[in-house]
Amino acid sequence: MKRSLRGGLLAATAALGSALLMPATAQAAGTPDTTIYITNSFTNVASMGFHDDGDKFTVCDLYADGHGVRGYLYYAGDLVSSLYNGSGSGSCKSFTYDVKAAAGGYDMWVCLVDGSGDTTGSDCSYKQISE
Repeated sequence: MKRSLRGGLLAATAALGSALLMPATAQAAGTPDTTIYITNSFTNVASMGFHDDGDKFTVCDLYADGHGVRGYLYYAGDLVSSLYNGSGSGSCKSFTYDVKAAAGGYDMWVCLVDGSGDTTGSDCSYKQISE
């Protein structure tokens, strides 16, 4: 009797553990929100974030260093969207772009730039994202 009770408890515990892990796994797969930063001497100076709900990208200038910030979104090596933020420290600007789940990965870049005409950028940070 003890042996079957113990086996039943182990099976119930394993089933409960699996049930508890499944929602977390599903949630993680459905929310690939991410933010990348440019850091200078341990200070975040710029960022670009992707929020999956609404496919919103946000480009932020986080530090008064005389640079603007440009966010880039590439797919298969082609630039599909770009946003310049030269509004000063503490400012953020956003754009939306419909990231397709079946299309694969997109490349998100954020760079420091010297004015809206600067398309080369410096001190860039990069991350691949997908839906």
